[in-house]
Amino acid sequence: MKKILYYILFLTILPACEDQLDITPKGKTILNTVTDLETLLNQEYYLGGGPIEDLSTICNEAYSHMSSISDILANQNTLDYAYLTYDETIDRALLTPNDTRYSQLYKYINYMNVILDKLEDAEGDDSRKEKVEAEARIMRAYLHWLAVNIYAAQYDEATAAESGGIAYVTDTDVFKRKDKQTIAKVYEQILADCDEKYIAQLPDAAPNVARGGKAWGNAVRAKVLMQMKKYEEALPYALKSIEYNGQIEDRSVIKEIGAWTLTQDVENNLMYIMGSIPGLPLGEILSAETAALFETGDYVKDYTNGAMGDGAWSSMYGTMLGNAMGCLMYLDFSGNVFINAYGITSDRMYYTAAECYIRTGEIDKGLELVDRVRARRIEACQPFQGTAADEKTAMALLQKAKWIECISTYENFFDSKRWNSEADYKRTITRDLITLDGDSYSYSLAPDSPLWIFPFPNDARSHNESLTLNY
Repeated sequence: MKKILYYILFLTILPACEDQLDITPKGKTILNTVTDLETLLNQEYYLGGGPIEDLSTICNEAYSHMSSISDILANQNTLDYAYLTYDETIDRALLTPNDTRYSQLYKYINYMNVILDKLEDAEGDDSRKEKVEAEARIMRAYLHWLAVNIYAAQYDEATAAESGGIAYVTDTDVFKRKDKQTIAKVYEQILADCDEKYIAQLPDAAPNVARGGKAWGNAVRAKVLMQMKKYEEALPYALKSIEYNGQIEDRSVIKEIGAWTLTQDVENNLMYIMGSIPGLPLGEILSAETAALFETGDYVKDYTNGAMGDGAWSSMYGTMLGNAMGCLMYLDFSGNVFINAYGITSDRMYYTAAECYIRTGEIDKGLELVDRVRARRIEACQPFQGTAADEKTAMALLQKAKWIECISTYENFFDSKRWNSEADYKRTITRDLITLDGDSYSYSLAPDSPLWIFPFPNDARSHNESLTLNY
């Protein structure tokens, strides 16, 4: 079943990948005009490593991607086993000879650096140069932000200046070693690359979902600042992003037609970046704990027909293919649903603004933003606004709703890392598994577990001795 699904999905993505522009390793290109350089921004971003394959398993959003837990448990010296069982003794670095997501992130970073390196001498209008530079810098910031939150510890102001981060690459010289920098230094450069002066150069509206407009630029800065736990500073950027694009996907139509359609070019995608496969959340096997978080009347869970007549989030196939009680598996072969795995959506930006409001004492304003999204997700939605008297109560409501909103993306993993660094919100995850045969297992993951930090791949480490593991 898994091989068949991968084959079908490979056929759907192949045409989109064929026309990707390739850059020579040394950055030697024939891109001599601003128009030529701008072609490097016209990407169909594809990271080749999906969050549901590892990030989602670590934070207990899911058990696996189309794999039986019995099969995973039978092969102990694997990354899948380490993620599912929270086994910190497994040498994950040894099991990571390469990492497509890591290499893809730095490939696109190199594209941005080629633009920035050649832009000054390129032929073309200076005002257009400024716009291309701005988009390249903000994308460079965003790609490094994704990397540092996967391959390094959560940002904490007290320790960031000593904690190992990633290499922040700003040149195209392949012979120059890109030294790993501290988390503090990485974030300093991220913030410099998504500075307000660059956001101001972006168009008010992006030409398509793979190009950046002001909604995306403001969203990037908001997400960076929120991940730094600078909630008051992040809020105005989140609100400005919503001001430029406040589209919310309306799922109420699912009740009428019995199917969910979410294309790649929907207006609420501020920047679309695909993970390993198109069509997410197809094949994701949700944990029993995540399955229990769905609200009654959820349009996707309760009103989609699915591929086999059991709903798109199928308990039957979740149990059968996952071999675990209480889980759900998304199974719909229509090819009409494309979750934005590594990009940014306006829907999720409402949750960013909402949490920043809650963290700065404006609880009802925050919950009202959550309700705006929930109203298009839940039939007969009962508002959260007015039901929470304090921050922790409001956060509990937001966390539950956002978890379901962000399935199949990096968001739940990133949020969990950030919350784990705060005394009021850190938690030990307990995963209780019961197989169809009645075997039971229980695994726990501490807030400071090394599993929250992924190893640099060995092929990168072998060429760069500064890339020591961050755990």
